[in-house]
Amino acid sequence: MRNILVLALVVIIPFFIPSNEANSENTAENAVIMTIDGLRPDAISQATTPNLKGLIKEGAYTPIANTVDPPKTLPSHTSLVTGLVPKNHLTFINEWADGFGYTQFDTIFTIAKEEGFSTAMFAGKDKLNFIAVPGSMDKLEIIEYGLSCVKEISDSFIDYAKKSMPRVSLIHFPEPDMTGHKNGWMSEEYMKSITRVDLEIGKIMKFLKKQGMYGKTFIVITADHGGKGTNHKVIHPEVMIIPWLAIGENVKQNYAIKEKVYIYDTAPTVLKALGLPELKNIDGHAVNEIFVQQ
Repeated sequence: MRNILVLALVVIIPFFIPSNEANSENTAENAVIMTIDGLRPDAISQATTPNLKGLIKEGAYTPIANTVDPPKTLPSHTSLVTGLVPKNHLTFINEWADGFGYTQFDTIFTIAKEEGFSTAMFAGKDKLNFIAVPGSMDKLEIIEYGLSCVKEISDSFIDYAKKSMPRVSLIHFPEPDMTGHKNGWMSEEYMKSITRVDLEIGKIMKFLKKQGMYGKTFIVITADHGGKGTNHKVIHPEVMIIPWLAIGENVKQNYAIKEKVYIYDTAPTVLKALGLPELKNIDGHAVNEIFVQQ
């Protein structure tokens, strides 16, 4: 009789032991990270940006997040996906070519792939090949660098997602950086380039809603750096300060983030939102403040 009782407890007790799936209702199914190259936060309010302004009301936002030193596209994007500052991920150059290799550190994509998640990146600069570690990307598309590529990037993401929505996506818009270098940051042309990007962001949001994926997706919209004059070489607030916005079902709405946010906090925050394992020994931390249930 005693043996029968012990056997019954062995069978029954596991049903009462909490599992990781108990927290699945608080995690997102997908994550989409959008980087708007060279976007200054003060330009969002001055340009015609109905979609970005609307999303800020839907999510948690800070207009005073920080990028890294050096404030360049490749070092900052490497920080974004690894959770490391440049002195630790050792990427200071802003160029890439075949044979240069790839980051040697874990990224949100390598972690996602280890957990069986599909991944994709659609970018407007070939230097971002550096963060697409071989084996970590199911889909990698570098769109030809030019004024029309903003639309091509969003169209490429949508076309691919219609067939197979990636669990983790990075969408990089090379504007308004291109126009900033040509015409100057905060110029009329620069503002118009932001409006063009805003239009494409709105198109992506409309697609996610139509497909029933908007509520299941954790979205981060940020920038790699700002700009001053016609460049972003100097260490100045107009260069170093960037916007950082998160939207999702488990994210506070119309919420002003109080803690200091850095671009390298993006990776751990995305992994937390997806319920994926943490990156080890990194400089960034998950921005827990934004979540409804921490």
